Amino acid sequence: MKRIITCLTVGLLVVGGQSLMAQSSTNSVNQPGTHTPGQHKGQDILKLVGLTPADVKGLSHEARQAKIKQAATTLVAQLQAEKTAGTLTAEGQIRLDRLEKLLARLNRPKNATPPAN
Repeated sequence: MKRIITCLTVGLLVVGGQSLMAQSSTNSVNQPGTHTPGQHKGQDILKLVGLTPADVKGLSHEARQAKIKQAATTLVAQLQAEKTAGTLTAEGQIRLDRLEKLLARLNRPKNATPPAN
């Protein structure tokens, strides 16, 4: 009798443990308003060049890319002028580096291989 009760108790613990594990794995979904890094890369690029999604809404891919390229070129010119004047902050330097990398990617021919880092 003692053995049967022990087996039933162990069985119930195993079933209960499995349901707890299943419950914890299904609750790992991102909450609304949060995202994992890289999930909204397009919005990050727009923010970097100072545009909003509304600025490029409804544009074709080529027109959207041209608008982003123009905004990035304007910002690079402004940041390089600040760099020349000696008023560029550390955050500005980081932004300038990122914008220059973005422009290099946008200016690269589509069939070219990416440069090695």
